[in-house]
Amino acid sequence: ILHTKPKLFALPLYCLFTLCMFFCDALRPFVSILHTKPKREPGSKSSIMGATSSSESSVEKNDGASPQSSNYGFSRQEAQHLTALRSLVCQEEQKSERNFISMIWRCSHLLSLNSLLQSPLLSISNELEIEAHLAQHSPSQLAVVQKRCRKLDVLLADFASMIKMNAALKRIFMGNDQFLEIVSNILHGYHQKDSVEFIRNASCNDCEESFSAKGAVELCFQTASVLHYILEEDAFDDTPGLIEQRNVSEEDKMINSLANSLLEYAKNSRDDQRFGGYGGAGASAGVSATSNMLEGSVTKREFSEWQRKVVPDLMYCSVAKFQHVLFFPLKQQAANPFPFLRSSNEITSQTTTKLKAGEIIPISSHVFGKNFMSSAGTTSTTLLSPAVFSFVSISMPKFGQKWYRIFAGAEHGWTFHQLEHSIMGYEGPTLLVIQARSKNKNDGTVTLGAYTASKWEKNKRDFFGTSDCFLFQLQPTMRVLKTLPKMGTRGGHYMFYHSNTNVNTTNPSRKDDLTEGLGFGGTVRHPRLFIDSQLDECRVSHQDTSFEEGYLGFQPTNDPFASNISSGTLHIDSLEIYAVGDEETIRKGFRAQHLHRDVAYSALRNARTVDKAAFLGDMRNGVIESKTFAHRGQVDGRAHGCLKGEEDGKASGL
Repeated sequence: ILHTKPKLFALPLYCLFTLCMFFCDALRPFVSILHTKPKREPGSKSSIMGATSSSESSVEKNDGASPQSSNYGFSRQEAQHLTALRSLVCQEEQKSERNFISMIWRCSHLLSLNSLLQSPLLSISNELEIEAHLAQHSPSQLAVVQKRCRKLDVLLADFASMIKMNAALKRIFMGNDQFLEIVSNILHGYHQKDSVEFIRNASCNDCEESFSAKGAVELCFQTASVLHYILEEDAFDDTPGLIEQRNVSEEDKMINSLANSLLEYAKNSRDDQRFGGYGGAGASAGVSATSNMLEGSVTKREFSEWQRKVVPDLMYCSVAKFQHVLFFPLKQQAANPFPFLRSSNEITSQTTTKLKAGEIIPISSHVFGKNFMSSAGTTSTTLLSPAVFSFVSISMPKFGQKWYRIFAGAEHGWTFHQLEHSIMGYEGPTLLVIQARSKNKNDGTVTLGAYTASKWEKNKRDFFGTSDCFLFQLQPTMRVLKTLPKMGTRGGHYMFYHSNTNVNTTNPSRKDDLTEGLGFGGTVRHPRLFIDSQLDECRVSHQDTSFEEGYLGFQPTNDPFASNISSGTLHIDSLEIYAVGDEETIRKGFRAQHLHRDVAYSALRNARTVDKAAFLGDMRNGVIESKTFAHRGQVDGRAHGCLKGEEDGKASGL
């Protein structure tokens, strides 16, 4: 009606719009008053990674306290510690030429130990005074501090990007009056702009807006590596130095993958601005600004948007977590955020009871590396896997502290039946990781897969699961493809599993026409990501209605019509499935799988058990075709035992 008779509705709509604008202008002063952010009471809780601003953080209210006395989410003791730490570091920096990170690390240890003494030093003038006081009252703890300082010096020498962080930290400590606010924003994630500004300052001191994408990613990874080895006390020998040798080539691959992802996102963002149509003069100005940047550079806005969309926990698991440990080194909750690989036999097998404390069941992965030291096969490795870092940057809560491998083609066998046995019945989140290659050997390898929080279901002729899943690619370019909202009949095709046990109950001899294998997205005959029942090939496509658009595998670049190439086939070299999540969720999942297998084995035993009397009766009655009792009908009760045909022959003289 609105389309055919527009004049009929034009005047009422115009009047309604005018009234709305009038009421908005009238209520604007009251809205601004209500929008004023109140101070929080002491002890109020705020999310670590929430969107709460610094002005909304908890405030310690004192008599006559002003808004400037806010502790920005820190407790009173934490705020006092940070203030004392800043004062001490600034004093030592003027008379020492040591590494600035090492100086913070040492001063924070000394202040923390001093606060734990029964008779702490109240008036602190310099670092030597605290050290002398600790040497008198707690010499053993002081020796531990000195050892940890030597370890950090070794790590700072190994990771070159950490030198760039000195200038960024010095800028926060020495030249900023909003010290507590900025530190709080970085540690608690209240304002992402301060974290991005810190990355920019550490990656490129001279540039104003743009900075190197690879430099920023490399800084995050090396910061996370230093954090990991600091928290792993067994990673060092007596030198001190790292016991195990890092795989630098794998680290470079991961850094390049994340940098490629960032540059790809920045390019798409600039193309949208250039061809969007709604940008106007602002979009033109943005395009002209980015056109003058160096190749491989990104802006702060592009980095911030990419980080929110692809790797939301990148800053928290690296820069934020490292600074938290750096400023508060004796905090008990400073647990290592990076998971460790374990074999599922440590939970499901009876051999677990034979393992001694600290021993593990060794496993080796094409993607994640070994979970054990080469020199000691039953001791857990202390190395940080670059692939593990990639997953943690996607989401820390989803993956938990330990991953238990429940299937590996190289270990359990390349059969679909064995894969089905390994995953069916387990009720918990799983991570499927594939390493594959294309027919063109020059393309190298690609690492991709899927995460799902739903359990696998057998013999389904349709899709199942929930939207708590995503597709990913680790190499050669990092991509995370999340689920799309379901709209009517479109979307909702999350997980697909079809084995050869799917038979037609009305006609068992009829062959099932569905594709045999497991997959995600797409349709039952053409899933978005599909693994065939031979576990030999993996088929991928670049779009469907259930997951975000994006290439999995090798994106065609030379073909001018590359966007029309929508699918490809990869040869699988490695296939692994891990049980992930918190410890309690994983144990519940394995208990459910144990119960599932008990029920299946019980049903199989019952099916194999035969009632001999009933079976013999069925044979006698002809229910079961057999010639065992056929002679009885032929004899027909004659005592002399002659068959019916023989007796007739004798009577006729034959």
